[in-house]
Amino acid sequence: MNADLLDASQPLADGTQALTRSRSGVLEIDLQLTAAAVKPTREIVVGHLALWGLADYEWQVSLATSELLTNAFKYARRPAHPTVLVRLMLSRTPGGLFLCVSDPERRHPTLLVAGDAEEGGRGIPLLRMIGEEFGCSSTDRGKDVWVTFVTR
Repeated sequence: MNADLLDASQPLADGTQALTRSRSGVLEIDLQLTAAAVKPTREIVVGHLALWGLADYEWQVSLATSELLTNAFKYARRPAHPTVLVRLMLSRTPGGLFLCVSDPERRHPTLLVAGDAEEGGRGIPLLRMIGEEFGCSSTDRGKDVWVTFVTR
């Protein structure tokens, strides 16, 4: 199966619109992110890993995708707005994968020390554990939060 070029705009979940662009080794998704859109977006990412012959990295990339999208929805969405505009990019690099979520929030993620009974505060340590590198970069439109993975 060849996934060199695919452009599609379709509802993901609960009326969420997404524009998906795919070419050899690069997937970009622009979407008005809702909580319900995290799972179908993650499934698109996993599908591309399979097309690229990298299904062995499904659990790490899937988990990182969920974490990055959930945090973008939680922290970049404005009160009284049901969505936030984000861009997800997954690309093959020499010997690895690069996963990035761009959102309009300028504040960078902060490392929290989560107690045993707390639900949150484990995202950055988790991304650092499952990925090779984790980082955040300021942009003209907000920030990029990214994680890299080494492939064999």
